[in-house]
Amino acid sequence: MTASRDRGGDDIEVSEYAGGPVTDDATEMGRDHVRGSMLLLLGRVASLLFTVATQVVIVRALSKEDFGVFAFAFTMVGAGRVLLSLGQGRLLSRFMAKYEEENDYPRMLGSMVLAVGTIAITSTVVLVVVGIFAGSLVDATLDAPNAVQVLLVLMFLAPLEALDQVFVALFAAFTRPRAIFFRKYIVTPGLRLIVVLVIAILGGSVFQLALGYLITSLIGIVIYVVLLVGVLRGRGIMHHFHPRRIILPFKAVFSFSLPTLTSELVFLATHTLTVLLLGIYWAATEVADFRAVLPAARLNQAVYQTFVTLFLPMAARLFARSDHGGLRSTYWHSSVFLAVATYPIFAMTTVFARETTVTLFGERYASAGWVLMAMCVGYYFSIALGFNVFVLQVYGRLGFLVWSNVGVAAVSVGLMLLLIPEYGALGAAIATTATLVGQNVVNQIVLNKTLHAATGGRGERYLRPYLVIVAVTAALAAVNVVFHPSFVIAIVIAAVGSLIVLRLTRESLQLSTTFPELTRVPLLRRLIH
Repeated sequence: MTASRDRGGDDIEVSEYAGGPVTDDATEMGRDHVRGSMLLLLGRVASLLFTVATQVVIVRALSKEDFGVFAFAFTMVGAGRVLLSLGQGRLLSRFMAKYEEENDYPRMLGSMVLAVGTIAITSTVVLVVVGIFAGSLVDATLDAPNAVQVLLVLMFLAPLEALDQVFVALFAAFTRPRAIFFRKYIVTPGLRLIVVLVIAILGGSVFQLALGYLITSLIGIVIYVVLLVGVLRGRGIMHHFHPRRIILPFKAVFSFSLPTLTSELVFLATHTLTVLLLGIYWAATEVADFRAVLPAARLNQAVYQTFVTLFLPMAARLFARSDHGGLRSTYWHSSVFLAVATYPIFAMTTVFARETTVTLFGERYASAGWVLMAMCVGYYFSIALGFNVFVLQVYGRLGFLVWSNVGVAAVSVGLMLLLIPEYGALGAAIATTATLVGQNVVNQIVLNKTLHAATGGRGERYLRPYLVIVAVTAALAAVNVVFHPSFVIAIVIAAVGSLIVLRLTRESLQLSTTFPELTRVPLLRRLIH
């Protein structure tokens, strides 16, 4: 059944379904989102290969104490990156898309200037504070002579990483996934791998490693600037760039970004505080156990972090058009896609966690296999429920998100204080998973109510793919317990299980309509039809 809706003088075809109307615009945008995100996913896979290779070389080249120092400092960088933009980084694409839909170029350009200016101001303050108190911070957590120097060098990465997030948001709003693909997923990870290999071969120090990371990030920012100027000229936006015409939307941006910044409290609780407590109650070696497997655990977020880049501006456009049915359908379709696409990584990092850990990092990290498994359960649970927090942001449920995030962060801190002193890295992993599961359960309950109020529909028809995933995971676990396969055999078993999941969820994924070119390959046509 179809209907017609008028927006701005144009007739838009609308299809009806049980959960509300879905416009052709929404369907086409959804397909573009998946296709563009798949390009970014290919780039992210390449980036992850670089990153994992880099991590393996670092772990094997440095002593366990030196790696613990580097991991500690790098964690502080992550905390700085999150806070420096005051929540504007990823959310910038929302405002860019919104203002472009409204042809409000003064505020569109003003939001760009506001984001960069905020990072410049906060970076100056943070770097001065770190320079003054770095010694006290390190003395209170780690007993390592070179930790202060490494921390001071890597902290300059924080503003560069914050700017990187701003540039990604800009290219996402302008639907330029190729620019993100080239700079973010190929150039910088590749350069970092080269730096690490050179340092490992020459027997360099952890300080030199930190300096190499800083230089590669500087090169990446320069590349971003060149690419952005070309995009702005190509879209005809440069002629709108007049300093006197720019409007800085302080109220609109900060009234939205500051409340959502509380979500970063959860990030800080599950990452930065974890490392601090491990350093206080245990030692650098326990920090190494946790941080060594963390990149492997976060592989479960690879597809999620790739798809969210283009999802947020698309959701903002659909909401601006009052296409609630299209937004709801796109949310659930992307959630199932995330769960299925991530499943191979989930299987290898949970069911076969020990085999993966020992193969990557050696027998001395064998005990960290349990840490990897515990963390990955939480990571996969959070990505399987999709972009619930971003849809809630689009619908303006900021008050709920503030209280939810603060409450979840408080629970997370309590769990860490309870579990880390007794169980070390494993306790940290369990607390992390409990935090992620609790946060997403609460968010999902409120999101279901929000979408039901807007569209009158629910997501029960998407329940089947999740039941398939649970059943296949149980089968793989049984095979592992009985046969104890090697790493190579485990990869084969996980691949077979992933193909079964793909085959049984093909109707929900709608691969044949999103990627019609796949139907031209006989083997793939049988798999997705």
